[in-house]
Amino acid sequence: MLKYFAPALVALTLAVGTPAVANDNIRFADNRISAELDVDGHHLQFSVSFAQAIGLNAANVDVSVRAVSANDYSVLNRLPDSYQTALVDGFPVMVSIQPRKDRGFAFSGEAEIEFYTTSIDFNKNIRLFRSHDGGMFEDITNLTAPGSMRARGSSGTFSDFIMLVDNRDQHEVSNAKAAELASFLSQHVANHRSEFESNVISLARNVRTHVIEQRYQAAVSNLNALLRSLEDTQADNLPNIWRSSDDIVNVQGEALSKGRSLRFTLNELMR
Repeated sequence: MLKYFAPALVALTLAVGTPAVANDNIRFADNRISAELDVDGHHLQFSVSFAQAIGLNAANVDVSVRAVSANDYSVLNRLPDSYQTALVDGFPVMVSIQPRKDRGFAFSGEAEIEFYTTSIDFNKNIRLFRSHDGGMFEDITNLTAPGSMRARGSSGTFSDFIMLVDNRDQHEVSNAKAAELASFLSQHVANHRSEFESNVISLARNVRTHVIEQRYQAAVSNLNALLRSLEDTQADNLPNIWRSSDDIVNVQGEALSKGRSLRFTLNELMR
């Protein structure tokens, strides 16, 4: 039972930015939004999937899809590294998902986001990023695949989503992700004072230590145990709801997103 959900189902509308997209191009299925679009000549298939959601059927969420200009500093100024991260040539497309704060949309756990395009070829340095509420873009990638270019990630909140070229040193990226995961769990879980809390905090610290010392296999082993613990826990141990008022932290969804993205980076380093 999603204890923060509104009792009535609320509606979802898609307002798709330039160029406009007809309603029959947007598909709604059980706990899923998906579309195949042409955005200023750029092909995009995207989907957002939920394990459980409420209100995903009428008029509550604005979604805009647009091509980003090379001079759009409202986006460029949010890149994590202006020298090592950049828009993808041939696919500068951003999807923005903004649930209306005065409505009742909510979901539990993670939202899974996938981009697929035939406009560009596979590039091992392309990643899926998100920016929540105008903040810095953060790598959330947990899968990339050829044919032509596919990237997947997850999120415990809603944001701007974009694929970027990421030429940063991936050892440094893994260090930053491990530190962020440990810090996030320490901030949001440490006050529970339970066996679950002790376990996840200890595992997160182990992961960070192994990453710093570049013992990546050991880091992944501890990270897998941490992810299993996060997946299996109950809402009493870990808040797991995001709602459109954006006034509570979906700790489970965010922790899983950060952990899965770290695991992707570590696996890439071990290839």
